Amino acid sequence: MPDWFDDAFPSDAELRWENILVRLISALVLGAVVATIYRTTRKRNAVAANDLTQTLLLLAVVIAMITLAIGGNVARAFSLVGALAIVRFRSVVDDPRDTAFVILAVAVGLAVGAGFIVVPLMGLPIAGIVAWGFASDRMPFPAPHGPGCRVSLRAEPECTPAALEALLAAHLDDCRPRRIETVKKGTLVELVYSGRLKPGSDGYSVVQALQAAPGVVGVDLLFPDAPVS
Repeated sequence: MPDWFDDAFPSDAELRWENILVRLISALVLGAVVATIYRTTRKRNAVAANDLTQTLLLLAVVIAMITLAIGGNVARAFSLVGALAIVRFRSVVDDPRDTAFVILAVAVGLAVGAGFIVVPLMGLPIAGIVAWGFASDRMPFPAPHGPGCRVSLRAEPECTPAALEALLAAHLDDCRPRRIETVKKGTLVELVYSGRLKPGSDGYSVVQALQAAPGVVGVDLLFPDAPVS
């Protein structure tokens, strides 16, 4: 490199560019392994699966870059934490299993960026075996009845969640609230629930029952676990 370039970036002298390139490419390759494990063991909507696959791939590289930039400098680490705290992530990961894959991608990038390549090389096969063994179609115990679904309701502020949850409980097993927020400048409240359809219930009956409830102005029912066609 020219002297003027080295003088402009003196901190890069701690690592040779060949080492940086090898670590970033390794993070990309191992991130692709994480994304492949996720795609082959997770059945869900094609668009959602593609989005998270790209996220896993990018996370491994980004975390490796952050780790390389921090190095062993504590002051630099605190500065980066403060800078990253400004960023707000609005996307909600509903499935805890998806969250585990996000953390796995972060761990891979962190280990590769720090130079501990053996850690992901040994950990990824174990994580892959666990993910493959506990995939829904290979579970050694019976899977829950009914497909998983996500219900999004838009209701007037006077509408009580307890009444809506009672209606949902009649059609869904393991019904859990996921998000509550105001929409349309506070004139409506959006409530999001997840659960599994009970035997004998279908999506149409759920939507019909909720739409007939007083104060409900809109209902969306999604099946994120539907197999990719």
